[in-house]
Amino acid sequence: MSFLTPSLIILVFLCMAGLMYTRRVSALLALPIMALAIAVIGGIPGHDILTEVVGKGSMKLHNAYTTTMFGAILAELMNRQGIARALVRWVAEFAGDNPYILASVLTLVTALLFSTLGGLGAVIMVGTIVLPVMLSLGVSSATAGALYLFGISLGGMFNLANWALYIDVLGVAKEKIIAFVIPFSCLIAVVILLFLALELKSWKNFIYLGIGSAFSLCAAFFLSRVFEPSAAGAAAANLAVLDASFNLAVGLVVLLSLYAWRRQSAGQQSQSQGDIPGFALLTPVVPLLLVLGCGWEIISAFVFAIIYGVLATWSKASINQITRSIIDGITTVIPAVFLMVGIGMLINAVSNEAVAGAIKPLIASVIPTDPIRYVLVFTLMAPLALYRGPLSLWGMGSGLVKLIQTGTALSGQAIMGMLMSVGQVQGICDPTNTHNIWIATYLGTDTHALLKKTILFAWLAVVGGLVLACCLGYV
Repeated sequence: MSFLTPSLIILVFLCMAGLMYTRRVSALLALPIMALAIAVIGGIPGHDILTEVVGKGSMKLHNAYTTTMFGAILAELMNRQGIARALVRWVAEFAGDNPYILASVLTLVTALLFSTLGGLGAVIMVGTIVLPVMLSLGVSSATAGALYLFGISLGGMFNLANWALYIDVLGVAKEKIIAFVIPFSCLIAVVILLFLALELKSWKNFIYLGIGSAFSLCAAFFLSRVFEPSAAGAAAANLAVLDASFNLAVGLVVLLSLYAWRRQSAGQQSQSQGDIPGFALLTPVVPLLLVLGCGWEIISAFVFAIIYGVLATWSKASINQITRSIIDGITTVIPAVFLMVGIGMLINAVSNEAVAGAIKPLIASVIPTDPIRYVLVFTLMAPLALYRGPLSLWGMGSGLVKLIQTGTALSGQAIMGMLMSVGQVQGICDPTNTHNIWIATYLGTDTHALLKKTILFAWLAVVGGLVLACCLGYV
């Protein structure tokens, strides 16, 4: 019986993976079905399935999906007010015509935007501006699509809504996420610069590669020191920074309100690209600065960024625009919210002692806990993040990661480093991603061409992330 239970649980995982891979069942349905099936197989009592797995499990990640909704409202607001379009066009006009520099800057701007934006609508909106500019430089369709995917993934590293999932599932402190994300994002930037230098096939671009790589590494060192997690003894100083930044934010809201009133008095009817003030283009940076530099909570930072974006681009239609942004923004992330409901159920199912006790010995025998094997094994296993597989936090991995944390000696930080690292393969290369499908269709290519173009470089980023996790002492 002890052998039968883990065997049946693994069979459920494999069956659901096959159904998701063949697109017969979406992850939205697969995760709650998997949670219930595992709970029954593991022998969890019926009353615990109803209360712990379904009831409490569906609410387990409430902080994560609440954060996701506020992030979606800000993203929708940036779309409606034209902030994202204005930022891309401004950069395209002033970055010059050097293919390497302009393509690099456009990728960086894409990353900046997707630190706040999310969803297929945002991918389409930004892509219809960025991709034609890249193609006009003589960049091939597959290369332009790959650069756009790299930019989206790089921005996703700083998407605060994504951090909430690591905080809730793994219990990793926000400061620990920052300590990993900053240097890892700089490593990814070096990989992107290398990819572009090789694709453009010009020796002079390797000079730019060297300069850009040196700048990225210096930025990683500098930013890591600036945003280094504070010691416990600095709690009073942190509170002082919070109070000072809040007072500054209140003052800024007052000034922006006066500015909005002046625009209203001037009879401003709607937004256009030329009408958006320069400081409004800082909207996607505002929540990052508040979280990284001032220690704000993520939802609070999103709320202020929404207020900032509305007032900075105020018009007579702004009340309707923010109302529609709330409704449409939340609507766009309902699938992600329901996915997190399923993830919570699955986590509670596999965390139950009846299930965890049966599967822990198997997990402990497979998962590496020393640095060398950690890097080697997870590098080889990186493709398992594709198709919402067992190394994808947004898929089957949502259940396994909790078992890894409770059944092995790996810390939450080590698991986070692994997931963020292998997540580059899924986020950039996965042919089933809706944004990969749209990009391939828009460029007249196919998703497997994008997979072939990006897989080696995404894998290189995986290695860099895993090594970084070891260097930071997570393993």
